Amino acid sequence: MLPANFVLTSMALATASVILYVRRRVRIIRLDSFYERLLWTFRSWRAGYPVPLDLDQWSLTDPANGDLYFKESRVALRAWKFLEPFFAARGYILYHNQPGAGVFCLLPNPAGPKGHPSPSYPYASRVYKDDAEVEFSFGSLSAWPARDSEGREVVLKMVSGRTPSNELKVLQRLNTPKARADPRNHTIHALDYVIFDGMVFVVMPRWPQAFRHDFGKVAELFHFTEIIIEAFDFMHENRIAHCDFLEQNTGIDVIADLEATYLEGLRDPSVTRYTIYDFNYSLIYPLETILEDVRDTRFYHWGLRRLHTPTDPSVNPFEVDMAYVGGLLQRYVRHIENLVPEIGPFFDSLTVTSDTGKPLTARQALQRIRDIKAGMSTELLNTAVTTRYWRDGVVQTKLEYPIRLPRR
Repeated sequence: MLPANFVLTSMALATASVILYVRRRVRIIRLDSFYERLLWTFRSWRAGYPVPLDLDQWSLTDPANGDLYFKESRVALRAWKFLEPFFAARGYILYHNQPGAGVFCLLPNPAGPKGHPSPSYPYASRVYKDDAEVEFSFGSLSAWPARDSEGREVVLKMVSGRTPSNELKVLQRLNTPKARADPRNHTIHALDYVIFDGMVFVVMPRWPQAFRHDFGKVAELFHFTEIIIEAFDFMHENRIAHCDFLEQNTGIDVIADLEATYLEGLRDPSVTRYTIYDFNYSLIYPLETILEDVRDTRFYHWGLRRLHTPTDPSVNPFEVDMAYVGGLLQRYVRHIENLVPEIGPFFDSLTVTSDTGKPLTARQALQRIRDIKAGMSTELLNTAVTTRYWRDGVVQTKLEYPIRLPRR
């Protein structure tokens, strides 16, 4: 029979070994609630820690690489699926992959709340009939759609790790009570911040892409243009450069059938709102910064906007913003140049780069578009628009791009 002290010593050593083994492999999940800390530490440990702490794992390395795209997407899909009960406990019911619809096709969870019949601002208004019409295509690894406990459509986006990111700082500056009270602030509302293990997820109202549907009258095009430029004027006044203005980073406060395009009657200037979002490439500076003095040497995708690439890689990001605004908006607005000749020179003055000139500032552009509008008659503003796009001087009509409705 073994001596008692030997048994006790062996048990102590075994216990110590187990503790060291576990501690070496267990990362405590950072949460305020002690109970949740224990629960999610155990769940994370058992699942192999599926929520990446590396921000790079929440974005695509090369979207054109199909194999890499699916590999990185699977990592993100696993993380979102794992976090589903965590968000549900906070009133956000994540959309689900629907059987037979494909892994990247997301629709409201049928076990969750029904869609709110008439959500109010800052949530988008509803003109869809059933949940099949609010499909969300999973494209950005860091964003996922959800419904809140009242049935309103929202999007959760991972915006920061344990060290505050520029995107988080931008959202915080744009969502102070003072900033939100400013009518020029057309950036997306940050409704809530949810933190899991130091990773910050912002909750935003879901506003679909703003360029998707029909512009019926000249006034609607001018209203849209003015709102977008005013949003940039406000951001620049607050020393924020967006740096990635594209169609998918804009929103309209109407959720219609999301498989349809060029729907009519959704842009009444008296009620329609637009917004700017997605600040993951944005820059933020101290409020006393002189805009003209700022330089940045990061990569800017001029070719994607069909703009001339400057020979000097050191550029002013606020000038980049306005060149991007001009390059994108002219595709959707300049086709009415036959009705409003001044719109051509206006866009020419925006789409210059440091090699060819100096673009208008946001404030100058805002004043200029308002001056053009002020000189137009009511009859001209109410003129029906029959064209759809402008590209390199070529105008495409609505006959070439008619309304497209989904086949269901």
